Amino acid sequence: MAVPASVRRNRMLDEAELADLLARVSKGEKPAAEALYRRLGSRLYGIAYRILRDADLAQDAVQEGFVKIWRNAHRFDPTKGSVSTWVAVIVRRTALDRRPKMNTEELGEIVAPTIDLDYVHPRLQACLAELPQAHRNALVMMYVYGMTHSELAEAMGAPLGTVKSWIRRASAALRESLER
Repeated sequence: MAVPASVRRNRMLDEAELADLLARVSKGEKPAAEALYRRLGSRLYGIAYRILRDADLAQDAVQEGFVKIWRNAHRFDPTKGSVSTWVAVIVRRTALDRRPKMNTEELGEIVAPTIDLDYVHPRLQACLAELPQAHRNALVMMYVYGMTHSELAEAMGAPLGTVKSWIRRASAALRESLER
């Protein structure tokens, strides 16, 4: 069943509107902060939940993230990226900081699970398939499962610098491939 265009438009983020709201948040306008939360809260909760796998922890991470957004809205630089990306990074980092520490001895051999292709755009599927397996696994485990560089290094049995390089190269290659 196709989603009507009017519904798709409502789901899409209007970056100009978000930038205006964030500028007003930087001036201390509470209604703008509430509007920003209404526009982005559910998306940010989804990010936090995927990382934390616990509804209460995810809600706490989003709340803490919005406090950080409130306090640091004046630091947003539109030349470096979009508002939606900036707030998502803040909430993602907050969620990563709130994660219970993992006992990596219990992890054993970690391989990125197969991606459910029903939820991945065909073009993204093709771009991911072009990446070397280690790079693809590191990228998926980091962005989908919220593992840190250190956890990836330990889980994949690779030096930290190598894992960081894999992530950086894979991200750059994915970006370049998607821009083609």
